[in-house]
Formats: sequence, C-alpha cells, structure tokens
Amino acid sequence: MELAQIRYFLVLCHTLNFSRAAAECNVTQPAFSRAIQRLEEELGGALIFRERNLTRLTPLGREMRPHFETMLEAAEAARALAAARRLNTPRPLRIGLGPGIPASPITGAVAETLRALPGTEIHFTEAPSGTLVDSMLADGLDCALLPDDAPLPERLNRWPIFTDCAMLICQETHSLARRNQCALADLAGETLLLGDDCGNFGEKLAQLAETPLRTQRMRANPAQMQELVRAGLGLALLSNRVNISPPLAGRAFVEPALQRQILLAAVAGRPMNDAAAGFIRLCRARAFD
Repeated sequence: MELAQIRYFLVLCHTLNFSRAAAECNVTQPAFSRAIQRLEEELGGALIFRERNLTRLTPLGREMRPHFETMLEAAEAARALAAARRLNTPRPLRIGLGPGIPASPITGAVAETLRALPGTEIHFTEAPSGTLVDSMLADGLDCALLPDDAPLPERLNRWPIFTDCAMLICQETHSLARRNQCALADLAGETLLLGDDCGNFGEKLAQLAETPLRTQRMRANPAQMQELVRAGLGLALLSNRVNISPPLAGRAFVEPALQRQILLAAVAGRPMNDAAAGFIRLCRARAFD
C-alpha cells in the first residue's frame, strides 16, 4: 500500500468523479484508475461503486476512509517536521490549556515534535477559554486545547482530540477509595470541592443532583485542588487524565456520566512555523483513547 494510492482514494472520496480526481492528482485517468484498483485488490474488496454516472463509496470504502485520513495526516506531519529539521532554525511552540485540561494526552505529540526539531521551545499557558481565544487571535498562541462548550469564533479551526471524563479524587484512607467506581449516591454527607479551573465536573453534578449537594467553592486549579483534598477539606471531581499521586486515590465516576469533548483550536488560514504546524498535524493524526 502506497501513500500515493491513499491520497488518490481520498481525493476521489471528495470529488466522486474519476476524471476530476485524476486531474487534481496530476495523473492520467488510466493511471489513477489502476492505482485505485491495486488498492482495492490489496484490501480484498471494492472501495468505490461505479454505475454509469453514479460513483459512491462502498461500505468498505466508508470504513477505510477515516483510517486513510489518519495515515495521510501522520505522513504529512512527519514529512513537514523532517523538512523543518533540515532548516535548523529556532522556533517556539505555544500551546494553551483550557480550564482543568491536562497536558498529558498531548505529551507524545510534543515529544515527537522535539525529537524532529530539537531547537523548539515549548510554552504552555493555562487560562480561561476566552483568554486563550483572545490570545490566539492576537497571535500570542499557536493553538489551544479547549472544551467543546467554549464559545469559539468562526475564525478558529477546531478538531476533536479526546474525551475527558470525571474522576473522583479522595484520600487513600477514605471509604470510597476501596471501590472501583463511584456514583452520585456515594456523595451523601460528603463535601464536594468546586474549583473554578477544574473542568466544571462538580458544577455539572450539582446541577443534576435532585437533592442539594454539600459543596465548597475554591479558586483552585487541579494541582491545588489535590492539595485541598489531601488536607481533608473534601472530595473533588477532576479529569481522568490528571496524574494522581499518593496519599490520594482517583476512582471513575460513572453515574451520572460526566464527560466533555476536548478540541484543538487554531486560527484558520494563519501561517505557522514548522513546529506548530507539525504538532497540530500529529495531534489530528493520533487517536487519544
């Protein structure tokens, strides 16, 4: 399987016309058709249904399309990073992190960017969603991880990167630490700490609860919230991607399910340096489970 075949197929998915697709790929139609046919032979089934003027994807074609898009994104990211490394020019990568969003899911993409471009300077900025949006528009950030409920202007491209789920944080000696998962009913009589910069999981739960929860609001980020839990002031709901260290325990919160989609956002059409462009391509190509 060659990248050229994958690229041809993806262009055909867009045009649904062999002549136009071949022209966009700068090859003759017979050569284009042979490449698609070889790809179908390798996969063991038809990708495109052809009937006179009707061209559409087969079930196999629809199933393979997102996988091919991921493969092409990853290849283009690697090619761009390799080309940038040959230039050997210093470059910053400025990433924003919205409220309660940890950097852990993207550290692999950051590490790969650094391996390809050793001179890259990495800058993380944690701030409210609106502040990060304004900073991107003012060219103060290259991109940002934001929750899907953040108001984003049309000028921003956005791509789903991963799903964030709530995790209950308690002391290791707490009775809930002996469970594999927790639910709303388990919080009876407990104090739930609400942090302004912790992802709003606690606030959402308080809104869903039929009986008012005992809550205590704190101006705290996830790291500070863990210190407050460690001091015995209550329990907290944080992202399941936050690293928890003893003497704290993290347990999945399953009922009700509290989750949010995390988006990678960047200003549409703005030129980027190679580190930022490569990092965004890597994030889009990776599957963050």
